[in-house]
Amino acid sequence: MSEEILSAQERDVVGELGNISMGSAATALSGLLGKRVEITVPEVEVVAKEKVPELFPERHLLVRVVYQEGLRGENLLFVKEEDAKVMVNLMMGGDGKEGLPEVLGEIEVSAISEAMNQMMGSACTAMSDFLGRRINISPPETIWQDAEAAERTWLEAQKEPFFVVVHFRLSVEGVIDSTMLQIVPLSFAREIVAVLLPEEAAKEEVSAGVGSAKVQEEPLEERGRREEKERAKVKAQPVEFVEFKKRGESQERANLELLFDVTLPLVVELGRTRLSVREILDLGPGSIIELDKLAGEPVDLYVNDVLFARGEVVVIEENFGIRITEIVSPEERMRSIRETRI
Repeated sequence: MSEEILSAQERDVVGELGNISMGSAATALSGLLGKRVEITVPEVEVVAKEKVPELFPERHLLVRVVYQEGLRGENLLFVKEEDAKVMVNLMMGGDGKEGLPEVLGEIEVSAISEAMNQMMGSACTAMSDFLGRRINISPPETIWQDAEAAERTWLEAQKEPFFVVVHFRLSVEGVIDSTMLQIVPLSFAREIVAVLLPEEAAKEEVSAGVGSAKVQEEPLEERGRREEKERAKVKAQPVEFVEFKKRGESQERANLELLFDVTLPLVVELGRTRLSVREILDLGPGSIIELDKLAGEPVDLYVNDVLFARGEVVVIEENFGIRITEIVSPEERMRSIRETRI
């Protein structure tokens, strides 16, 4: 029955998009947990509305994602409670094995909510690149208390008899080997498929298949004479390239002057550090954060988030300033751009 509702090709498209988007989400989650994360091998099935509650894990968190631009719709993501406890423990500096929280309190749910925000943001970016259109989502809503009641309410609000269910394998290095569940309304899944498999492209593919069949049925001798006549009709002539005139320095200067009034953000960075969620929550007035630079080391000057120069901090009357001592090389600047994008 599922193949009649959603063809094998359509299910493959939904699975591939899920694989790409959740792969990007896994990268974001890996940065938060400090461990290698894999979210792979999606299995796609179509389930009747009344059968959906049977798929819910025994105890889980519910993440609701609403697509506002590029695609219109929403879906639910289910994360098992035990997996969420391990993630929170890792985010707070634990090893994911000992000291797991007995219950998910307000702090723990806030931490896992931040993880879901970053995961879904990365997944949305990957979807935008894959579909070739701008896609925006609202901040994901993470529900722990009364999750089952929220699921029932959500299902009742969906006016369609079938849903697409995507099963993902979740693996966190050494501590989690589990699954996650994503539920997508059938109409929303078909909207996604329509972006990647437009009806016109499907028609062209069918007509191309018919045309190729006819060519194969054509006798070889007749095909050879026809191709020879077509080649005889083609007239070849040498290509004539237009000679470009060199620009004068005055013209280049004029073009550069068009940019003189453009403003760019300039930031001086004293240093960086990384803190766990637990350490951040413990911060307060009087807390001291140790940076990765020694006293007296040059500070970095960034222009438009790209490393541009280094210098030393000075005091001008009552204000801080920076005396530039070095302009970074083009190679180092390009390396800075790559690191910023990553």
